[in-house]
Amino acid sequence: MGIRFSKSIKLGNFLRLNISRYGISTTIGKKGASVSVGTRGTYLNLSPALVGINGTGVSYRKKIAGGLKKSKKTAKKSSVAKKTYLPAEEAAAAETANTASVSEILEEYRNNHEAKINLHKYADPVMTGEEFARYAKGLESEAGRELYQYSIDGDEDTIENFVSSFMNNLELAYDVRVNYELEDKVLYVDLDLPEIESVNAEYPVEASGKIVYRKKTSAELKEEYARTVMSLGIFLSANYFNLSSYIDEIVLSGFNTVRNRNGDQVDQYLYSVRYTRDIFEKTDLSKVDDPYEFILRFENRINMSSNYTFKAIKPYEMQSRIEADNIIDDALLGLKELGYKTADINRILPQLMEKEYATSADCLKEGLRLLSEKR
Repeated sequence: MGIRFSKSIKLGNFLRLNISRYGISTTIGKKGASVSVGTRGTYLNLSPALVGINGTGVSYRKKIAGGLKKSKKTAKKSSVAKKTYLPAEEAAAAETANTASVSEILEEYRNNHEAKINLHKYADPVMTGEEFARYAKGLESEAGRELYQYSIDGDEDTIENFVSSFMNNLELAYDVRVNYELEDKVLYVDLDLPEIESVNAEYPVEASGKIVYRKKTSAELKEEYARTVMSLGIFLSANYFNLSSYIDEIVLSGFNTVRNRNGDQVDQYLYSVRYTRDIFEKTDLSKVDDPYEFILRFENRINMSSNYTFKAIKPYEMQSRIEADNIIDDALLGLKELGYKTADINRILPQLMEKEYATSADCLKEGLRLLSEKR
């Protein structure tokens, strides 16, 4: 019917530039969870809310990639060009700094680029049920231990609050929206993917000791975008599994919003994957070089050509949603057979979908009541 889930979290645009005596570094993210890349290395930063429970004072910083090897010779300085892969406001800050060498700028771009197209490599290993239980028991906060036990026991509100807390604390360098719902140990996630415009159209290279920017080809942009959106889904799924050992499966479906021939906005799904916990537990994501090959290890619906062009697919649906849609579809068919016009039925459809019905007959009765009120 075009309506999938009710819970929705938006991840806003955020990318900040850090200037210190060590040079320039970029942080993808905000408070709570972020990836920092710079000359000293690439780090994953997690807040107390994500590594334990609020109020414990515990935080986490993990180095996930090495920094620049310093040359014994003094590096040649170069100002940052006006054309840059950073957002305009950050580019201005970089220009004023005027402290980064050519090699540092190139290394920063490589780290930043790697963090976007291989975000899954930065996810922590997915815990087994036993590991999750030990982790929960080891929390210093009694409230934290109690909440995590609720999560282990499958308390739906607790698990969904954990997901919401994680998403509210995680911001990336591109704009996405997440809808989610838990049903029988399966977490269903609809991921509104970033647009291809979020991919940097240019990249820096060294020419005669200076930084120049070259445009990426259409093929390069498509490949980078495909890797970015698939890697993002794997990264999120790994983190969701680590929020609760109760979750056995994650059905994650990524889509873009496009306009159809009539000019109406519609959701066009690029991929839909049934991720299972057991494979994540046995996989070192830091060694997964191709997110597409990893997706193919699971039941999936993805139609991507050799040149990284996606074709629209039909996503997996929640069983309860399938049943609900079938009930409504049967009731609509009944109304048409009784002689009601399509235009009249369409007018009551939004109200009809607001309720849950045990049978098609119950839905049909409600439809007749609404239609009688419209007269």
